[in-house]
Amino acid sequence: MKRLYGSEHSGAKNTIQCYKSYTNEKTHQVVLDNAHLLPTYDGGQNGEGIAPRYCPSITKKVEKFPDRAGHMVWLEPEGLDTDIVYPNGLSGPYPEEVQLELLRTIEGLEHVEIVRPGYDVEYDFVDARSLHHTLECKRAPGLYLAGQICGTTGYEEAAAQGIIAGANAALAAQDRPSFTIDRSDGYIGVLIDDLVTKGTNEPYRMFTSRAEFRLSLRADNADMRLTRKGYLAGIVSPERMIELELREKAVFDGLETMKKFRLPVNEW
Repeated sequence: MKRLYGSEHSGAKNTIQCYKSYTNEKTHQVVLDNAHLLPTYDGGQNGEGIAPRYCPSITKKVEKFPDRAGHMVWLEPEGLDTDIVYPNGLSGPYPEEVQLELLRTIEGLEHVEIVRPGYDVEYDFVDARSLHHTLECKRAPGLYLAGQICGTTGYEEAAAQGIIAGANAALAAQDRPSFTIDRSDGYIGVLIDDLVTKGTNEPYRMFTSRAEFRLSLRADNADMRLTRKGYLAGIVSPERMIELELREKAVFDGLETMKKFRLPVNEW
């Protein structure tokens, strides 16, 4: 088992030490021997639930990659003042006694005790094609949805939708124009446009590769792309708007200076 990082490496205060370990052949045998104990979900093909493609359970990893001798397990403390550690990478709703047997096959966890066993959550979601780009329901005006209910997976995806849905709910209550972001303006726009125009048949995750304009959707120009839109929607402060205008002027002045700068070819 190896330490991933610790406070003595970063020099920062209030940090925690994380470790990593790996599953092994014994772990994989426990996984396979008890696969029949896993619940059968509704939905998906042959009654199997469709789990997030990018957060596979330990069962899926063992079944799909039988050639792998081990899969990484991140051991993450739950906080600064607790001894509870979360083993990231071992998700799966096995019975508690099987989970304990599985954990104790892993290096560093030979004497581990379970505080709370792992579990799965099955949930329903709406067809996002039934939503406007504001994330308002077409059939239920005034109802705005965001997060897993729209068919996405991931914290950032949910937060992005929450910004749009929350802003538009507030704007609608004030009879003000709605707030949307285009695909060319930001990744939030790409995510929502994908969902409401194409829908999804599996938990949706946002990737830069989904954006046609990804070369211009950069962190260094996010303020110039989005701050003014946010200000007009009432979710950006006047102080930030002033900072944006100062930057816009500096960029404009810089471009004008460059346009006026000329040298003969032989002097470059």
